[in-house]
Amino acid sequence: MRSIHTKIKPEFEPLLSDLALHALLHLRTNHSAKSISRKTRGEINDILSAWLNKSANSKKYKPFKKKIRSLVTHARSQSLDMEAMLGNLLTPLRGDELPHLDSFLLLINMIEKELNTTVLVSSPEKVDLNFNPKGCLLCVLSNDLNAHFDNRNRLVSDISMLFRGTHGEKSAFIRSVYSSSIFEHKVEFEDGDFVRISLSLR
Repeated sequence: MRSIHTKIKPEFEPLLSDLALHALLHLRTNHSAKSISRKTRGEINDILSAWLNKSANSKKYKPFKKKIRSLVTHARSQSLDMEAMLGNLLTPLRGDELPHLDSFLLLINMIEKELNTTVLVSSPEKVDLNFNPKGCLLCVLSNDLNAHFDNRNRLVSDISMLFRGTHGEKSAFIRSVYSSSIFEHKVEFEDGDFVRISLSLR
């Protein structure tokens, strides 16, 4: 993966990072953490390979279409961990600055670990309010999460999130969001069980 990366022209490196980020986003938003944990490395590679091969045909990634195909072929032939390799291609940290999409995914990961839950992505009309009945529910309410970010991964429209849990879990959720230096939230609705917030930039 790294050898392929170093052969990319410097001006295309941000695009390669974008490709890696959206491949991982596809994996996370179309497959729950629980289902991913049950999949073999080969099955996860199949999911990522299919997405990468499809994306290679888009105009956006045309500058290194052949390299994407070579990457997929090499990774599959060697049974490599494509998820980890794509993670290595994400934009390096520069101080505390991260693209908004990266920061959002990091926030989601932190909340998942804090509350021991899996974040769902669903349209508001189809959200399963009974998900994880013995635990809490956290759902990003969106028909297309990518649509909230522009082609430079900057947040361009607010993200609505629905949470269901005990008073303590709800406090932990709000506390995690409040601790973000990138995002701020506005409570849209709250009752004894649910709270719905709108996430925007500070």
